[in-house]
Amino acid sequence: MHPLLPIYFLMSIFALFGVGMKDSSQRAMVWLSGWGTMLVVMLSVAFRPIEGDTWRYYVIFARLSEMRFPEIFSDGDGNLGFTSLNWLLGQLGSHPLMLLVPITLFCVLMLRHSLRQLFSPTLTAIAILLYSVYPFFVFYVGSGIKQAIAMAMLLQAYICFFQGQRRAWLWIVAAPLFHSAALLAYPFLFVHLLLWRPSFGYRRALILSLAFYSLCIILAITELNKTLVEPLQAYVGSGRYEIYFFDAEDFNYRNGFRADFTIFSMIPLAAALWLRRTGQGISAGVSGWWLNLYILLASIYQLFTFAPFADRFASFGWYLVPMIVLLMLTEVGRKRPLQIVLIGFVFINLLMLQFYTGKSLALPF
Repeated sequence: MHPLLPIYFLMSIFALFGVGMKDSSQRAMVWLSGWGTMLVVMLSVAFRPIEGDTWRYYVIFARLSEMRFPEIFSDGDGNLGFTSLNWLLGQLGSHPLMLLVPITLFCVLMLRHSLRQLFSPTLTAIAILLYSVYPFFVFYVGSGIKQAIAMAMLLQAYICFFQGQRRAWLWIVAAPLFHSAALLAYPFLFVHLLLWRPSFGYRRALILSLAFYSLCIILAITELNKTLVEPLQAYVGSGRYEIYFFDAEDFNYRNGFRADFTIFSMIPLAAALWLRRTGQGISAGVSGWWLNLYILLASIYQLFTFAPFADRFASFGWYLVPMIVLLMLTEVGRKRPLQIVLIGFVFINLLMLQFYTGKSLALPF
């Protein structure tokens, strides 16, 4: 049994007891459960053995820390924001923790900042509990740190667009400076912003997005997506991202259409359908906005299933799953659906912690 599993299970029980939120003591129980779990998990992420992608990032960090600032742009990885951040943190010291701890704190605080704009403090703590062992948060904060920063910035951009704030464009511009793959989200986000308008019709927009997602699944099943998308390799060139188009067998990776990943991708859709069938509809202006965006972002995975690292592309959509599901439940405003979904998410997280996420986590003490 993974050593973090009992901690997460116990904290989850405390949170479920406090979901009623009738008084301050219950709300405090939820808050302590969410943030207590996140603290333990993030300590485990920051202090775990340096290996794999993390080691590669650390080697770059150590090298850049010894250079003069004007020199780093000819020796970095091409992502100007991430290269500059490496150099800046390297001036504090070259120990791995000088890289890992600040980035871990940034990702957690950015997640909290984003969630807090949508939820109350107590519901934010519930979301933090769900994200604390969620693979598509933990893995990227611990290993794919460039993409973790980019996804945190993209999430803030989405929230700013949702709230009609112009500073969304600043976050959109900043994200690819830390990981160029953030550019993949651009066309899907812009299509969403064009479609999700009262003048176009919310129902029509959702139908079109679902039709496009269904088409992407068909392309993945028939493997026609490779024929249509693989020519992008010509634009990638021989640089650092060409690896995404190599043969999956070279990395002992499973590629192609995967029913398990597709079913997982449909969790927000299943939650919306369940709420509708139980007579607890969601509004177009709030949950509908996020659901439509998610459907389009989830299409990225189906378009790239032929690539050995398709899950890296999928994360731009999967990163949003706990937040969107919680947002729909919050809009409904009833305790029972929230408890049912929380139990489901906690159960899934427990399984992932034992058999998937936990492979890269260990207690820091």
